[in-house]
Formats: sequence, C-alpha cells, structure tokens
Amino acid sequence: MEKSPMENKFAKRVTQRELSTHVAIQTAKHPGGRPKKNEETKQSEKVFLTLTKAEKEKMDRYVERTGESIAGAIRRALKEMGMI
Repeated sequence: MEKSPMENKFAKRVTQRELSTHVAIQTAKHPGGRPKKNEETKQSEKVFLTLTKAEKEKMDRYVERTGESIAGAIRRALKEMGMI
C-alpha cells in the first residue's frame, strides 16, 4: 500500500472525543432543532397581490416607517378588518 506524498496520515483518524460526541448526538433523546409546528399555526398558504406602482411605493414607505415586513403589515391589516 503506497501513500501519495500529499496524503495526510492523520486526516482519517477520529479522536475519542469526536467519537463520543458523535455517539451522544446520534443517541440523544432530543436530537436538536426546533419542534415541528402544528397545522393550525403553520403558515403554508400563499396569496399573490398585484399593486400599482404608486400603491407599492406607499406600502414601501409605510413598512420602512414602521419597521414591519410587507407580509406582516398585510396580515395585521387583514386581522384588524376581521377578514382572517
């Protein structure tokens, strides 16, 4: 078995610490990440809206002033109107 001059002999070695950490992660009761959202709170439906240039500019000024996202502003307005 001949080694190439560029091969690092330590590259394939796994330390005991790495191995124990890997095993602990793989066998953990709670593997990490956030829990899945339930169907009631998951926002999966999309609605497309077409605006005039003037309406879009007005909305852009509004969200810039309030720091709200466009989607958040529309969602809040629909909730205030009782539509959602």
